[in-house]
Amino acid sequence: MKTHSPSHPLRLQLRLNNAFTIVLSMAILVMVNYLGYKYYYRQDLSKSRYYQLSEKTIHILRSLTEPVRVTVCLVNNSPVRTEIDNLLRQYKYVAGDKLQIEYIDPALHLDRAEALAKRLKFDLRENVVIFEYRDRHKFVNDKDMVDYDMGGAMLGQSPRVKAFKGEQQFTAAILSLVEGKLLKVYVTTGHGEREFGNMSTPAGYGEIDLRIRRENVETIPLDLAEFPVVPSDADAVIVAGPKVPFRAPEVEAITKYVAAKGKLFLLEGAESVSGLEPLLAKYGIRLDNDQVVAFGKVGGMTGEILITTALGTRYADHPAVRGLQGLSLQMPDARSLSPVPDPQNANAQKVVALVRTPEAFWGETDPKEVAEQNAKRDQGIDIPGPLALAMLYDGGEVPGQGIHVVGTRIVAVGSSAFLVNQYIDGVGVDFFLNVLNWMLKREVALGISPKAAQEFSLSVPTFQRQSASSFALGVVPLACALLGVAVYFARRK
Repeated sequence: MKTHSPSHPLRLQLRLNNAFTIVLSMAILVMVNYLGYKYYYRQDLSKSRYYQLSEKTIHILRSLTEPVRVTVCLVNNSPVRTEIDNLLRQYKYVAGDKLQIEYIDPALHLDRAEALAKRLKFDLRENVVIFEYRDRHKFVNDKDMVDYDMGGAMLGQSPRVKAFKGEQQFTAAILSLVEGKLLKVYVTTGHGEREFGNMSTPAGYGEIDLRIRRENVETIPLDLAEFPVVPSDADAVIVAGPKVPFRAPEVEAITKYVAAKGKLFLLEGAESVSGLEPLLAKYGIRLDNDQVVAFGKVGGMTGEILITTALGTRYADHPAVRGLQGLSLQMPDARSLSPVPDPQNANAQKVVALVRTPEAFWGETDPKEVAEQNAKRDQGIDIPGPLALAMLYDGGEVPGQGIHVVGTRIVAVGSSAFLVNQYIDGVGVDFFLNVLNWMLKREVALGISPKAAQEFSLSVPTFQRQSASSFALGVVPLACALLGVAVYFARRK
């Protein structure tokens, strides 16, 4: 009579036990991975703390009460794609569910990209990161996040990334959306000023007007001849390159506005005249009657020519320009500015020279010499360098006390041409917007410094390279082969 082996139930039990163990192990693995994805700890271990967010950014992200939606709409081969991805991971880690991130590559997801462009009214040729909060949105262009080193351009080399300003731009965007209030900046008209919103002419202010509006700031024309009073809802007034002076009632209107803790931004080049010079002198700023020039070489030309585009390279230790250190600010048709030499004027102590030229520049006081390209330094007549190209007055600053209260703010720049459609560049935009944000009391994001690009070089002697190559291509495969042979004979025995 045939009997069943008693090992069958035991074998079945072992199989079930093994299956249960496998399922349980997989469940534990999935659970651990989920918990690791949901709850994790990020720590910047880089030597320069390149990936570490500033305290200001962390404070803003943790104070979010409603979600901010971030849409990255740029192609995968963008030079800053990796930097943006890493930065947004840090933002997401701090903000949690209050930051929702979506990636759209126009080349791969054309339908979604076109729908987004139609809804938010932007050009798909732009590489942008879009921040949305409630019914408001703000664009950050990829070219605004990076400073390039153009030093190798003359040698045919590609521009090298010098600094990444993503955190500064992203935090400013989130802050402007969360604040909610659409700030109003009035721009004067009727005196031949630069025309804000004009994209059709080289001398227009179309591009900079677009950039101002992306800062959640509205630019509104102001004709003081028609109504000689600055509106009470004005957050600031901009006077950009007037060709004829303001009339007495208009000057009086601006004077009253400034005296009532107003904010005035004056851009007056060498060929401009505003009639506001006495007002500036009252607050310790003097517009010099000159044009900033220097001799220098251009391209491959032999000899030196007269350069009429001023170069600002020395910046003050001030939050409005601190992030521009190491960059060159170009200002065509510029005049210099000086502090008023009056020891009795208490306002002079509250004046700061924001940016200066190198010593090679001087202030030429004879416009005929500039026009004829035969300018020369005349001691005692011309103004020697370095020259101030922009100055500010902060009425809320108490000198020497470290105390700051709400007060009048004035910024005077010796050029209006650097922002026209023909000459505008990234450094000029950064300078203007940083100063404008300071004037509008948006200093939070100004203290976030750009991150210098990390570069590492490893010098390996030829002998070491050859040794490493021989080890990788010869020793390692040979060792694996010998191990395989040894295992084969061990199993045979």
